[in-house]
Amino acid sequence: MIHQTTVDYLCNLINIDTTINSNNEIEGILYIKEVFDKIGIENKVYEPVSGKGNIIATIKGKSDDAIILHSHIDTANYNAENWLFPPYKATLINNCIVGRGTLDCKGLIAIWMDIMKYFYLNNCNGKELKNTLIFICSCDEEGDGKYGTDWLLNNTPVSNNIKLVFGEGGGYPIPLGEDIYFTIQTEEVYINKNSKIKNTSTNYTENKINEIFNKAIKLGYYNQNTLNFYNNRHIQNKRKIAQECFYENIDIILENKAVDILCDYNKKIFTIIENKLNNINPKYKLLPIITPGYSDNRFFRQRGIPTIGFFPLDIKNNISGIHGNNEYISFKSLTLSHDVLLQTLKTLLY
Repeated sequence: MIHQTTVDYLCNLINIDTTINSNNEIEGILYIKEVFDKIGIENKVYEPVSGKGNIIATIKGKSDDAIILHSHIDTANYNAENWLFPPYKATLINNCIVGRGTLDCKGLIAIWMDIMKYFYLNNCNGKELKNTLIFICSCDEEGDGKYGTDWLLNNTPVSNNIKLVFGEGGGYPIPLGEDIYFTIQTEEVYINKNSKIKNTSTNYTENKINEIFNKAIKLGYYNQNTLNFYNNRHIQNKRKIAQECFYENIDIILENKAVDILCDYNKKIFTIIENKLNNINPKYKLLPIITPGYSDNRFFRQRGIPTIGFFPLDIKNNISGIHGNNEYISFKSLTLSHDVLLQTLKTLLY
């Protein structure tokens, strides 16, 4: 069943223009503050420059070690003439919500807000969390992050005790035979903020590909599901991942990595999330991958903080509207994501 508060939060967020060119992220952040203030959740707003707003909300647990729920308030621009519905206004139709930011990334904000409310009310009723729970909503992700997550990590104490970060970047469902694999992002392929890796000189022989897989599995970036998917990728349907995505430039990402706490964290998280998915449908599996692209997850990872990207969507939810036209999210996607993420966090926090 759809969580009405999630729908309400999302619609209200969509109705606030926080596109890249608006310089109006602060208005979206102030809406989140208003919601948290009414609930009683401790929060603080940061505005490094006019219009660029961020918020950090905290529910204290027995330990100062924190689990971070992260998302970003800014969205891509749009050309309203190419949309069937107004991109600047939430439209509810056919059990879907249409509007800029539904998938990237206001849908996840709405879910995190509802989950924060859940844990806060439970905390008030005596069910204390093992770890502190922190929600970060930042600006400037669609830019270079200068006034968003990067600024927060450099200018506030929020990074002092981070144990684990949940962010965007995964959750795309792909059928493979009778199973459905949900991607979970463990790393991104990039060199720096202005460029992407393009390693055209490497000859990816079968031995080289096996070497990459073995190291990625050993380090916790892939697991046996990734290998199984790769070996059976020929039975993918319309939704596909090209084989090169599993190894092209991945060797560059992995070459300076060492076996550390990340491996244990990822293995634990993979098991928990896949169990939650199995409770919904035994054919659901998790697909750990390293994705091309660039998100705020990098700012946590560059500090050695375990970070995963996971925002699971219903199999019928088209994601072509991300940064494009007619962006939408279905009630089924919101329900799936809310339930899987909440159950995962309950396992980690209680």
